[in-house]
Amino acid sequence: MKRQLTGLILGAAVVTMTASTMVLAASGQDVPEALEDLTINGQAITPESIHRVDLEGPIYEVRLRNGDTFYSDAQGRHMVVGTLYDNAPKGLINVTEQHNRQERLEQLQDVPEEHLVTYPAQGDDLGEITVFTDTTCPYCQKLHQQIDQLTAAGITVHYVPFPRAGSQSPAARQLAQILCSKYPQEAMTAVFEGRPLPMEMEPVESCQSAVKDGFQLGQQFGVTGTPTIVLPSGEMGEGYRPVDQMVQAIGRTSGNH
Repeated sequence: MKRQLTGLILGAAVVTMTASTMVLAASGQDVPEALEDLTINGQAITPESIHRVDLEGPIYEVRLRNGDTFYSDAQGRHMVVGTLYDNAPKGLINVTEQHNRQERLEQLQDVPEEHLVTYPAQGDDLGEITVFTDTTCPYCQKLHQQIDQLTAAGITVHYVPFPRAGSQSPAARQLAQILCSKYPQEAMTAVFEGRPLPMEMEPVESCQSAVKDGFQLGQQFGVTGTPTIVLPSGEMGEGYRPVDQMVQAIGRTSGNH
């Protein structure tokens, strides 16, 4: 149970502290009543031991440019790496993931339209998804085969270029050519269908920079494979999903952002 509790609450190890950090056994002090009668997700938890650590509030969430997150006291001396949960009456709430989702949405809003290949929804608007895609990825191709069905279902699809082999790879050059083409939508569809681009040309620097920016953004988000899909709530998942599952996922998360 101790191991289970640690996994639920921390999800990671405590950063090694200096030798001067004091850890006080609760046996010599008053144990907080809330910890003596602890309930998580409706299940009563009996701690094996309770210790006080020299970590005083307020506690700050610190995010690094590479996407890593940790929590620190005001002095930056004592730090915890991992996931922060709110043990709410209705169950555990992943506070770290909630913040991650909001930050993803804010960063995506800052991406210039010309850095994306967008297929607008047709009819009633259900929601927008952002897809980190690679034209050499078979599952990206499979997802694109549904583009008409997705837009017909009211889903706007924004493609962010994410060449898996890096921003200097042949796929990166192809994605830059797509962004530089007169009709990026048609060019993207042509490539996914195995047809040559309407006109081979050397992509200009701005298009190459857009692909590089997309690759870097995906790395910040922790994208490791394609397609990776960001839902309207900011929730992110890797891999292909059929249209009906996508519609359900958007409907399920539409009230969470």
